[in-house]
Amino acid sequence: MISCINPYLPSAETMNNVTINPKVVLFIAAFAAFIATFNETYLNVAFTPIAETFSIDLITVKWLTTAYMLGAAVVVPISAYLYRSIKTRHLFFASLILLIAGSVVCALSVNFPMLLIGRIIQSIGTGILIPLGMNINVACAPRQKLGKYIGIVIAMTTIGPSASILVAGGLLSCADWRTLFWVYAVFSLICLICGMCLLKNIAELNRRKFDVLSYALIGLGLIGVMYSISVAFTGNLLFAVLSFVIGLVLLFIFAARQKRPAPLISLQPFKYPVFTIGLIINMLAIIAMFAMNILLPYYLQTSLGVEPIIASLTIFPAILLSSALAPAAGRFCDKHGPKVIVPAGFILMGVFSVLLAAFINTGNIILFALLYIPVICGSSIILGPAQSFILSRLSGEENPHGVVLLSTGFQIAGCIGSSVFTGVYAVFETASGELAFTAAAGLTAVCMLCGFILSLTLSAVNRRERGAE
Repeated sequence: MISCINPYLPSAETMNNVTINPKVVLFIAAFAAFIATFNETYLNVAFTPIAETFSIDLITVKWLTTAYMLGAAVVVPISAYLYRSIKTRHLFFASLILLIAGSVVCALSVNFPMLLIGRIIQSIGTGILIPLGMNINVACAPRQKLGKYIGIVIAMTTIGPSASILVAGGLLSCADWRTLFWVYAVFSLICLICGMCLLKNIAELNRRKFDVLSYALIGLGLIGVMYSISVAFTGNLLFAVLSFVIGLVLLFIFAARQKRPAPLISLQPFKYPVFTIGLIINMLAIIAMFAMNILLPYYLQTSLGVEPIIASLTIFPAILLSSALAPAAGRFCDKHGPKVIVPAGFILMGVFSVLLAAFINTGNIILFALLYIPVICGSSIILGPAQSFILSRLSGEENPHGVVLLSTGFQIAGCIGSSVFTGVYAVFETASGELAFTAAAGLTAVCMLCGFILSLTLSAVNRRERGAE
């Protein structure tokens, strides 16, 4: 039996001489995760009416998603610094106020640039809120229940994007697209009020000096890499490659600079091979989850002529079941480690992605819904256990930096899943929708095979590290 518990982490019962109720913190963290990830796909179904309102094409309107992802990715790297420099309550309030303010700007926008600015304001709030929620959850969770607690938050990050599509589709059937932002502002306000009533200051502050140069390096580096991924199939390929190379160079310079005392982001978690392997495993699962969540509904709408709300309902049973499964998967990891459950998740995702492609020509929506359940359930039994396992390997001081690295990996993986896989789909779509979906599903299966191989090494590497200590 391999425990996920790190005995060196502090007790979750009292922090900074303040009594903490872990269940209350879990509620806040889960609500924050839902709010933050809900917004990532909330606007996708409104692209067409927005394009019509401002007389722009769909390529332009998709910048609402691209800019949002880039904005969140650029903010995430300073989340560890903010977590240790600003009181927890103040940081939580600031992130929610940004989400509310961005929503109001979007709802009142009179032109597309104003709408885009509102989305960027929202993305800054998201970039703070996602790692903050994970940090307070990891800091306060009972050590023997860390997998369960992370599993619940993972469940919220899974159900959030899918629930947003259903909510947005329902609202658009009876209201203007601006209503989406007013409704989201209300959701964010409720989360803010809950935080005001329930959340206490958790993090121990250290007031380190902010490294402006390091932040510029990682911010510009991430923009270069993620922008190149986003436009690789729709823009100038040479420019995309150049952007990718420059981004990588800047990230390498950033990594070298973090060897200085008091780094912006400590790269110490990478000294544990188990953390590096776990991070890659998480990214592979997220890539597949994003890709399939986008491509199956898209195929149903474009090739079969299904209404958006029906396409969303097709994938929703899988989302609900996976959300229920995630905490159970976390509890299993708490007791038995990841050596069985994580490889099983990759098997489910890979095999049933191939089966979806094999039966895609049937046009049977009920069959698609049933085959899709193991795909998304597979992701839920990978993400929670893998994250709790590798974070439990870190000390209390290293944990905020580990969360930053995981959150940054999440943003990059989401960008790959949504951009690269849709690009592959577009290349083959000129021949047929069936061929396009098959090609994308095949690429997903290859990623899952790589993840399966890596997952087999995770526990063995951890045992070697423990033995070396």
